[in-house]
Amino acid sequence: MIRLLLVELEPDDVETQVLARALRDGGVEVVYAEAGTVDEIASAAEQEDVRAVGLVVRTGEHRLIGAELAGRTVVFATADGDEHALRAAGVKAVFRHGNAEGVVSWASALTSDHER
Repeated sequence: MIRLLLVELEPDDVETQVLARALRDGGVEVVYAEAGTVDEIASAAEQEDVRAVGLVVRTGEHRLIGAELAGRTVVFATADGDEHALRAAGVKAVFRHGNAEGVVSWASALTSDHER
């Protein structure tokens, strides 16, 4: 089973909660965390031994968090309009908001020896 860390960047973020449910329903083990500093998120990813860290990107600040994390671990994100900037920053996979099926498919394709 694949383990992913899904980080809620905004309090009570419904989209992140829906994505967590979809991933769990798709057979992915989700470790859910509220936003912290980039160092805290990276440390949690290491401690939890996850394959990737997921973010729902809505603001420039969220994009910066994704870019900083991408240098330390595999990051995937959902975003509208930020795809190019996120990919240029090293984010491995970018999905449109509301594309939980695409995220589940991508996560399910990760293997245990996937590059971190």
